[in-house]
Amino acid sequence: MKIIKKTNRFIKTVLPACLLGLSACGYLDVIPPAQADYEDTMKDEATTLGFLFTAYSYIPGVNPFIYQHMENSADEMVHPKDWGVEEQQMLFGTISASGDPGKWENVYNYIGYVHYFMEQLDRLNPVGVTEEGKEQLRAEAYFLEAYYHFRALEMFGPCPIIPGKMDQNISKADIPGRSHFDYCVDYIVDKLDQAAAILPPKRETADLGRADATICKCLKARVLLYAASPLWNGSFYTRNWRNTNYETPGYGTELVSSTYDAGKWERALTANQEALAAAKAAGYELFDIETANTIAASDRVPLPFIPGRETDTDENKAFKERVRMFQYLSTAHEADNNKEIIWGQIVSSSEVGGVNPNISRLPNNLIKKTDNSWWGGYAGWAPTLNAVKRFYTENGELPENDKEFYPESEWYTRHDMNASSPAYTENDGEDTKNDIIKFNAKREARYYAWIAFDGCQYSPIIKNNAPLWLNLKNSLTHGYTAGLRNAAGTGFLTKKFITPDLVVSSTGNVTGSRIRAPFFRLAELYLNLAECYAALDRTPEALEQLNVIRKRAGIKDVTSADLSTMSLTEWIRNERFVELYQEGHRYYDIRRWGIAPEVLSAGVRYGLNGMVEKPTFEEFNTPTLINQPIKWDNRQYLAPILNSEIYSNPQLVQAPGY
Repeated sequence: MKIIKKTNRFIKTVLPACLLGLSACGYLDVIPPAQADYEDTMKDEATTLGFLFTAYSYIPGVNPFIYQHMENSADEMVHPKDWGVEEQQMLFGTISASGDPGKWENVYNYIGYVHYFMEQLDRLNPVGVTEEGKEQLRAEAYFLEAYYHFRALEMFGPCPIIPGKMDQNISKADIPGRSHFDYCVDYIVDKLDQAAAILPPKRETADLGRADATICKCLKARVLLYAASPLWNGSFYTRNWRNTNYETPGYGTELVSSTYDAGKWERALTANQEALAAAKAAGYELFDIETANTIAASDRVPLPFIPGRETDTDENKAFKERVRMFQYLSTAHEADNNKEIIWGQIVSSSEVGGVNPNISRLPNNLIKKTDNSWWGGYAGWAPTLNAVKRFYTENGELPENDKEFYPESEWYTRHDMNASSPAYTENDGEDTKNDIIKFNAKREARYYAWIAFDGCQYSPIIKNNAPLWLNLKNSLTHGYTAGLRNAAGTGFLTKKFITPDLVVSSTGNVTGSRIRAPFFRLAELYLNLAECYAALDRTPEALEQLNVIRKRAGIKDVTSADLSTMSLTEWIRNERFVELYQEGHRYYDIRRWGIAPEVLSAGVRYGLNGMVEKPTFEEFNTPTLINQPIKWDNRQYLAPILNSEIYSNPQLVQAPGY
């Protein structure tokens, strides 16, 4: 896979200090004071684009892919307990209004950038920017205004709508408070409709990352899906949360509707149908095996080892190609002919040797270097046992429901009953696969592409162009040792977003491709549609959309006969868990469905017994409650607004429970 450089346009451009020195006094302190040379910031087309790209530049920073962010406190994985990163404030229930892990100030600062850009675009009349060009730039600004408002809405709930540049001398009585959730949704959707009517359907390669009409329609589809979901459609967790000093036009002091409206699902369905049609018309397609094989041939990445599929049959080869396809699905970008990414971004600290995604995910002590020191990752993304149970067997069933899978009493026994554990050495070899348990055999392709487990081949070339075999019991290499900070010990690590061509040399040099994190990809739209159809009791249509994704995964279609073991809603939600694993959706899915007390409470998340030094096979493979102070309180449905904002703005009310 060729490495493509991120266009500098999407990095914060170098502007005068007056633009970059944003005040931290509050969410309306976003307009820098006038400077004598300020006209230079938009004197021509190049500087105008530079200003616009500065307004884009917070998108990589307020995203769900960075390991510290709140979105990683869902039930997909845990970080090492002692890290103390922002997401753990939400995970452990210690989040408070004294900090800002939800990025409130920055989101509103960048809304201010957008409004200031639009004002200056008309005032300065930059040379070389035509009226048609201005219209296109305004449309991008409408998208950015919608996107940043949506990020505030999904994190904090009903939020202030800032429709234009605010006067810095505004009186406290006129500062906007929270608007009703539905009012926020309508405002965001209106901005997206305006932008989509003007922008091109798709961007050329040179302009990747800039808004287009298809991206606008995808965001609209997601916004309306969320708005139709139980939390915001009559089932909010408290009935007495209202404004006190601020009224939303048409809603009074109410912030969340207390009645169910099926029309919201109809509206979401229409938006997702339009988004999918627009995406297909623009040439987007589901990523496929043929494309992945072409990239792998160029990268010289061989087929992976899969337990139970060692023999060289056509069926086994096809399965391994599907596994490798899913590895490339989450890492290949548009230049690799990945036509599934509708909107991708290179996120902060995502250099090939950076923490996002590589160093934070890779195992400890990956390779012993020539100077006799170790090079390794942080082993920081540890899937829970609950999470890996949600991936299907090769038959497309959950492990506990598949009558052809191993009985649960045998899950944690050795897959190869004739093998024995390898000796503890500083060089784990292929014999580590002797310790693969039956639970990790006969699973679907996405499991082997994205989940790493004891005894697996983590990657066929990552260890100085040789395979890395994962031994999570070996304290001399990848396992826990006393005092090790970078350990979560669930018995699993993740491989999602680790590029198949990643190589760590014997000198510790890291080479490989840089990913574009998929903010929107085509698979989401099919799953959105399935959810909308199911909510409207249109079962055949829901199954049709669901099975598009399952067919690509190589597992059986779900039919009406399968709805006796799991409801249609459960099938769709579980498919969403697997297909969109670790892409930032699960945090918001749990909340909008109102199921957080079931899946995020204390005492429900398990792993294997990996926080033991040099455990036996039997000790390690024992389901164990994860030893972290995980808790759930309903206030965690929303992030709190900073206390300083509440104190300075009499119109704002705090989220319930803070």
